[in-house]
Amino acid sequence: MTLFALTTDDAFAALAAIAEPAGSLGALPGALRIAVPAKLGRIFFGDRRAETAFEASLKMVSALGVELIEIDFAPFFEAAKLLYDGPWVAERWAAVGSFIAAHPDAVHPVTRAIIETGAKPSAADAFRAFYRLEELRAASGACFADIDVLMVPTVPAAYTVAEVEADPVRLNSNLGTYTNFVNLLDLAGLALPAVIASDGTPFGVTFLAPAGRDALLASVGRAFHAGTGLPLGALRKPLPPLAPLPPALMPDEAAVAVVGAHLSGMPLNGDLRALNARFLETARTTPDYRLFALPDSKPAKPGLLRVAKGSGRAIEVELWALRHDAFGRFVGDIPPPLAIGTLTLSGGRKVKGFLVEADATAGAKDISDLGGWRAFVNKGDG
Repeated sequence: MTLFALTTDDAFAALAAIAEPAGSLGALPGALRIAVPAKLGRIFFGDRRAETAFEASLKMVSALGVELIEIDFAPFFEAAKLLYDGPWVAERWAAVGSFIAAHPDAVHPVTRAIIETGAKPSAADAFRAFYRLEELRAASGACFADIDVLMVPTVPAAYTVAEVEADPVRLNSNLGTYTNFVNLLDLAGLALPAVIASDGTPFGVTFLAPAGRDALLASVGRAFHAGTGLPLGALRKPLPPLAPLPPALMPDEAAVAVVGAHLSGMPLNGDLRALNARFLETARTTPDYRLFALPDSKPAKPGLLRVAKGSGRAIEVELWALRHDAFGRFVGDIPPPLAIGTLTLSGGRKVKGFLVEADATAGAKDISDLGGWRAFVNKGDG
């Protein structure tokens, strides 16, 4: 079963309505181990854009504070080939073969040609493949004993419609390189956008885990999506920008906007996770704030200061949901000169979030033009 949605939260809500997944959405789990195909074994069929985009995606997921591990992907590639090169096509032939035989012109010729190959495998071929698949499932299970999630390119290359029409079987097979094994190995998957190339070509990644771990995948996916910086409407360029979505707060929760060391992957993000905070979204303030790198703060922290209208910048923040009792504990532990006040977000929403006392910014470095603390840290100054 496949669900398509604009956000991870929407997809998980739909899944919860039809399948009652184990667990619930939450913040990015701590000490997360994500495996990726070893660099020398990655397949992109010569698409340098896709290869570069995957490398960029690895940097983005690494910025979340997870541990990345390279693994030998050969067992997964072998399982992927079984889907169409093995006897599983015979199951499709068994289902619709008689219809195709009676109405050959009613089926697309490419689809017909693929399904017709299902009449060829013998029972012995099927049993050999079943046994080999069990061996590959055992290898997959052993892999997930040491990691939490597998991250792969959603597709290894981007093709034009004309290219696929000219060579449909081979190129469609290429597109399934990192996904054709998923059902056979009984895995759950979450595909997300990652990078939009300068020519508009999209590239995405897929997070995989054993069936039943949908909540874990969704928790990872929502943090990754926020980290990409892609707006929700990025893949729909002809449409006007989408209005900001309201935080998906539960009745017993409050939202807090964090701007610095509490961001995903930053040193104090664990304080939020320890209180079972849920990541909601990445947002920006109205252009009425200045951001300062506070001197001598350990770990390094910024201070967000509201200024006269028109003299500030829009600053990136993350919204996290906390239960009311946890919100109180979180606020009570905030040391001066930081405090919790009311921030105004782009679009007019107001939310509680970090602010700084004006006196503390005297002599502090103004980093507002970078647009946020993460950009400052990535620049190498934080």
